[in-house]
Amino acid sequence: MLSLSKKSDAQPVAAPLWHANFRNFERLPDTKVVRTTFFINTAAIAIAAGMLLWVGSRELANRSVREQITEAQRQIDSNKAQNAEAIRLSKVFADEQKKLDDTAAYVRTPISPLEFIDLMGQTLTKEFIIDSIDIRMGEAKNSVFSVRGRVAGSPDTASGLASSYVDMLKANPRLTAVFDPITLSRIDRSPEGSYMTFDISLTLKTEKK
Repeated sequence: MLSLSKKSDAQPVAAPLWHANFRNFERLPDTKVVRTTFFINTAAIAIAAGMLLWVGSRELANRSVREQITEAQRQIDSNKAQNAEAIRLSKVFADEQKKLDDTAAYVRTPISPLEFIDLMGQTLTKEFIIDSIDIRMGEAKNSVFSVRGRVAGSPDTASGLASSYVDMLKANPRLTAVFDPITLSRIDRSPEGSYMTFDISLTLKTEKK
């Protein structure tokens, strides 16, 4: 009887095929359907286009601002002469208005400067000398007649004479009808000590409505 044996046992196992791999992968062409360089180039172009659009929009905005500044400066230059003329006329008007107000206040004054000076001359005694009379017209509360002068005598005597003179002015019917208050606002001793300087303020009464 012949003995049966497996085929694998009867035949030797064949050695696997082998050969050297000489391929250069860096030089082989890209066989992908969409190449990687396409995405890189597309991204670079998109970034460059976005930068160009941004720079363009900024330039347009800056150009618009420059045009607005130029137009505003042109309007300022064109209105400069008119503004200067308006300021000049406004100053002229203010000066004329002040003159009119002073004139109106003078007309409304219940006592004229000449009458006031005459009254002061009538009330003076030999001890007094008037150096100046200052009359300021304006609103009733700001209309003040100031009398500055000198009174002879020692400090005590001169001070008493000045106070008595103010009391005499307050007792004058014409002056009290026009002025309120009448005050001795200042009295000082002269450097030589031979007389006293005084300052009397007479404020016009407020006009009644």
